[in-house]
Amino acid sequence: MKRRDILKALPGAALTPVALSAPAAADEVMTAYERLKYHLAEFKRAAEELDPMLVRWRLNLPERPGDPMLLVGNRVTGRYEGDGIYESGHETALGARIHYRVELTNEVIDGYRTFIVSCPGERSRRLEHVLETTIGKRIGDLA
Repeated sequence: MKRRDILKALPGAALTPVALSAPAAADEVMTAYERLKYHLAEFKRAAEELDPMLVRWRLNLPERPGDPMLLVGNRVTGRYEGDGIYESGHETALGARIHYRVELTNEVIDGYRTFIVSCPGERSRRLEHVLETTIGKRIGDLA
């Protein structure tokens, strides 16, 4: 079958101009890294439209064959409302919530306020954007 026979079989095909080449924008060749960045940005934008509380994205690319690629978007679960006792922003496996003692420090690291966060068996210093993905609502004052 010839191309001319195919065109005759389609109604109006002889009168309708057909674009045989891709649009000019497709002529640009993106590197693999540029394509990855583009698609990740689109993915993040769509995810944040579905859940505006998603923040602080992190991408771990594999360093060796067999290593996984990991994309993590943390969810804001609470905001600092003064020193006090805060419940966890996430339930434990048993359905309970941990209570954290949160205290603001005078230190600023990379432009972020720092906090001392403690609960039984744990004491750590956290940056504000990390704290917001850990704590839930404030439930009491410090004793």
